[in-house]
Parts: sequence; C-alpha cells; structure tokens
Amino acid sequence: CGPRANSMRPVDVVQLVASSRGGGAVHVRDLVSGLDAGDFAPQVAMPEDGGNVRRDDFAVPFHRVDIAAGLSLEALRRIRSLVAGVDILHVHGARAALFGRLAVLSLGKRRPRVVYTIHGFAAPHYAPPRRQILLFVEHWLARVTDAWICVSHAEKAALLATHAAESTRVQVIHNGIDLSRFVGAAAMRGKARQALNLPEHAFVITTVCRLNRPRDLTTLVSAFRSVQNDLQHAHLIIVGDGPLRPQLERRVRSLAQHDHVHLLGMRRDVPHILAATDVFALSSRGWEGLPLTVLEAMASALPVVASDVGGTGEAVVREQTGYLFPAGDAAALADCLRTLARDEVLAHQLGQRGLARVRELFTVQRMVRQTAALYDQLLD
Repeated sequence: CGPRANSMRPVDVVQLVASSRGGGAVHVRDLVSGLDAGDFAPQVAMPEDGGNVRRDDFAVPFHRVDIAAGLSLEALRRIRSLVAGVDILHVHGARAALFGRLAVLSLGKRRPRVVYTIHGFAAPHYAPPRRQILLFVEHWLARVTDAWICVSHAEKAALLATHAAESTRVQVIHNGIDLSRFVGAAAMRGKARQALNLPEHAFVITTVCRLNRPRDLTTLVSAFRSVQNDLQHAHLIIVGDGPLRPQLERRVRSLAQHDHVHLLGMRRDVPHILAATDVFALSSRGWEGLPLTVLEAMASALPVVASDVGGTGEAVVREQTGYLFPAGDAAALADCLRTLARDEVLAHQLGQRGLARVRELFTVQRMVRQTAALYDQLLD
C-alpha cells in the first residue's frame, strides 16, 4: 500500500475475530501480513481455540481474547482496554462485531473508528424469534459502526435489505488469497496422494470447510454415495472440524464403502491436500459470503462445484470455471461430479480458467490495498 497523506505516525488498527477456526481468521492473518508497516501498526485479538490460524502466524502484537462462546464481561473489559486510544477497530464476523461494538459504546468520543467485515450475513436465515433479536442488535449497534465491508455483492444486497446499514457506508471488497501458497500444486500430486494413502488413479473430491452451518454436509455425502455407485474409484476428502462432525461421522459409517471417505479434521497443509484433488466441492445452505476455500481451489487449478448461494457465484462462473447447483440438490451435485470424472479434458480447462480468474480478481494484494484505502478514508 502507498504512503498515507498527512500522516506523522502509523495508524493503530486492532483486528478482532471470534475464532481461530475458518475463513475469518485466515482473512485476518493475510490482511495483517499485507498491511504496510510504515503506514499501519496492526494488532490481533483472537481466541486460541485450536484452529487453523495460530498466535505464531502473526509478526504483530497478539492478544488472546476468549469470545468464541458465551457472553463474557471480562472479555468485554479486555477489548475495551485494547481499543481505547487506537485509531481503528476492525471486527470480523457477527460475534466479534457484537463484542467489539459493545466494548466501544462506553468510550464515547474517544472511541476508535469501527469497521465491520461481514464474512457471511446469517441473521436473516435464522428462525424467529432469534432472527428478530439479531436484526434488532444490528440496527442498535449501527450507531457505532463507521463502515461495513461485504465480501460479495450478494452479501451487500442482503445487508441493505434489512435496513441495518446505510448504503453509503457499505463497501464491497472481495476476499483475496495468497496465490504463492498454491504455486506448483500439480507437480505435488503424486507425493500428496501418497501422503494421504490415496490410490494413484482415484477420482478425488475434496471439500474444506468449517463443519457447521451454513455447510450442508448431508447433501454432499448423499451426492458422493450416488457417485460412488458408478465410480468405485471415487474418494471424498473432508477437511475441517466443528459441531456437525458427530452427525457427519454417523452418515459416513452408513456408506457401503465408508473407507473411501476421509475425515481429516483441522489441517494446516491445505495446499498439499488440494494438490491431491481432482474436483473441489462445497455444499452450503442459506448464506455464503465469498468462501476462501473456493478461491484456494481455483488457485490450485481445480474445477469447482458449489451451491449457488450468496457470493459463491461471483467467484465461480457457471460452466466456465466450474458448476453451480441448487442448494440441497444432491442429484444435481452428483451429476456435476460425474461429468467431471468422465471428462478429464473439460475438468482441466475449467481449472485453468479458474486459475486465470483468481489471479485477475481475487489476490490478497488487491484486498489489502482496498482495505487500507478504506482505513485512510475513514481517518481523513
């Protein structure tokens, strides 16, 4: 990022995220590492809850804040102490946004500017009365929100439909990823499969996600069962952990060839796992921001098959870089997977076009540059 105008010192920015698991923490890691140290002095506040992002991933001050579950007055006091006197508090996800904005309410005119990145706008998708409560809280806390970042246009439309934010204060900044982590994925294919004990000629479908809503693992496993009936060499890799894991394990055990489904849990070597993969699949219901794992699969030159939910279609171009199927439609998902299994040339073409698209539109450098520009705009 370029130098800020009229600046005598770096801007103090606290990044607050409610879990070390999932895309929000990855986003924070990449954003912090990309901000120009001459212009910004970032700090990170995050739980240490065994996720894929850890304290030692950051070369900036790190503060453990336990807000992954429950309502902690001690956590609120700690956040208030951290952000008093800083320039910007950037909250990521609904839970961090709740804690962060509650903490700054009592700071009055001394409060920092507050930026809220929505990584998936879930509130409208809950049943009453929870939906009404969540939306009431969003309206109420808008008073201490200076800017919203939506990671897709679909998410921005969903937010504005609730009238919880003014359109002039909402900006779309698409997620971006560090492409260098996925360079040379094809060359690692053989070794990656050996490390995962996969047959050399297996047809490997991979999903990487938090095992929690909005992920629809029931549809994914049902589709795989259908594919497996036709393709005995098909294997399914599921990377991630979360509350839905016990339910998922029960469904997997019910499969005739349950040894073809590999539950790998939380992993930090996702590029190597994607190198062993033929097709990336993501099944979701309800909402999506812009899944980082979809972008990572595209960066690995993989065709993507994903639910047509939220902002996913802003990354995946139908029949150009992959396929979009109606949420919950296991038959449609299975048909897409079979098509790619039977046409390696098509799968390769879709993957190459996806790689070109992510290089053009979804780099971490672009995401960091646009976020830094928003910080400057708020302070000006």
